[in-house]
Amino acid sequence: MSDQVQQFQVRRDALAETRMISSDPAPLAAGEARLAVERFALTANNITYGVAGDMIGYWQFFPASDGFGCIPVWGIARVAESNHPDVAAGTRCYGYFPMGTELIVKPEKVSERGFTDATEHRAQLPVVYNQYSTVAPEYGFAHGLDNHAMLYRPLFTTSFVLDDWLADNDDFGAEAVVIGSASSKTGFGLAFMLKRRGEGAPTVVGLTSPANRAFVAGLGLYDEVLTYDEADALTQRPTAYVDMAGNRSVLSAVHRRLADDLVCSCGVGITHWDARDGADPAELPGAKPTMFFAPTQIVKRNEELGPVEYQRRIGDATGAFFAQVDGWVQVEESPGAEIATVYQTVLAGAAPDKGYVVSFA
Repeated sequence: MSDQVQQFQVRRDALAETRMISSDPAPLAAGEARLAVERFALTANNITYGVAGDMIGYWQFFPASDGFGCIPVWGIARVAESNHPDVAAGTRCYGYFPMGTELIVKPEKVSERGFTDATEHRAQLPVVYNQYSTVAPEYGFAHGLDNHAMLYRPLFTTSFVLDDWLADNDDFGAEAVVIGSASSKTGFGLAFMLKRRGEGAPTVVGLTSPANRAFVAGLGLYDEVLTYDEADALTQRPTAYVDMAGNRSVLSAVHRRLADDLVCSCGVGITHWDARDGADPAELPGAKPTMFFAPTQIVKRNEELGPVEYQRRIGDATGAFFAQVDGWVQVEESPGAEIATVYQTVLAGAAPDKGYVVSFA
């Protein structure tokens, strides 16, 4: 890449239309730091950020113009320049970045573990997305697992928090949990957590496409695997539906099949970002569909358990997941010049056994 700052942007109302913007590096103000992005992961979760950008505010993190937006990604960067007395150049940080080569931040609440970006336009956004963690083994970043951290840490955090939320609510009385888009990383992360509960856990059912059925079944995490067009074969019993797909026709089929047996209907992702036509969710039988927002449960459990115990629990679960995930997914790393190609691959629906990383190193 050139010495100029590069940023990859997408048209907010037509996600397949993209552009690369180049600009001169901006000078740092007092208290700011320049983070040079080393690498980031790109998954279906990032496509969800684009689809839900106006609903949840994802476009606000890294503003663009002319109808374009910058989809946030999880990555690792190095402090290339610092005008903050407590942030040293060379420090490596994990957190939320634009798809591009750098980000200027205004660190506050600085500690050895990291800092929070206090840049003005991010002040009203969820704090969990504004935190940057120091990449070091003592803070949960094992040597050689940078790609794992970027690809799975944010997704598995959602999986962990979903399982915690379900358990916190006694699974809403469900005997089974049906996971839509069961091949998604967040989907099989949740299945991993449910299976980890052991005896007494709800039956875990995966809904997936015919093309991904073999992959989902091969994970060994699901008690049953059905394709989307087999939703009418779901067993009628108290059931929670966790919808990673956002496909309204599938949502309708699940609700109509289970009706009053559907005790929870929780939307999490939109992997089927181009399949939004269908019945109004508010008019479907069974539990009314709601959107799950992980930061709300994270804040609740931090307050109840304390941050040390919460981090211990999620750290143990993440370590166990990392120990198995290489048997399911292979990581493909591409240079920064190929951002557009990687993005279009993920937008079109990447193979579930692939994980994509873009590197500027």
